[in-house]
Amino acid sequence: MRNFLSFFLIFFLVVPFFGQEFDSQKDEEEFAKVCEAISSKKITKGDFRQLKFIQRLKREMASTGIFVISADDGILWQTQKPYFSTMAMTKSAIIQTNAKGKKSVISAESNATFDQFSKVLSSVFTGNAGILTQNFEVEFIGSTDNWSINLIPKNSSVRKVVEEIEMVGKISIDLMTIHEPNGDYIRYEFLTHIFPDSLTEEEKALFGKN
Repeated sequence: MRNFLSFFLIFFLVVPFFGQEFDSQKDEEEFAKVCEAISSKKITKGDFRQLKFIQRLKREMASTGIFVISADDGILWQTQKPYFSTMAMTKSAIIQTNAKGKKSVISAESNATFDQFSKVLSSVFTGNAGILTQNFEVEFIGSTDNWSINLIPKNSSVRKVVEEIEMVGKISIDLMTIHEPNGDYIRYEFLTHIFPDSLTEEEKALFGKN
């Protein structure tokens, strides 16, 4: 997940906030409905597959694991293959745990950009329409039952690093692809979604709650 984290750190160091106008009133209304449906889930869990394609090497690198998205606690990525590691992003810190259980913490107190970083990253996964439209040009296709959303960063400096983000889903995000201008991309496939009412004790510990 390191490339995923690096993208969002770069994004928040340079992107400003602006307003957003949709191509049509219908698109705006459908987009708002999709965001509302996503945000209605207090907790979303499932499996993920990550594929990183490097254009100059014509090579793909894959990893798999488990994800947890909690509206109250943050986002948890637990990579299981090819190596084990865990990254939890809470409202106050990023907590990384290696296979031996050693933790490293990046605190919001020592990083002035962390608050914006946390809010916008969370907005992608929890359907915060306001923050998304402040930071991206939004293209919406489909309906609340089967949709595609393309996000293009508004800041020209950011577009030198990230060209576009594509998301496809139904009741939740099923596929997300981050395209880079050089032809590289990172694709995340989210599988076997479930929507429990609470976190397990292990998940609470990984979020730093115990």
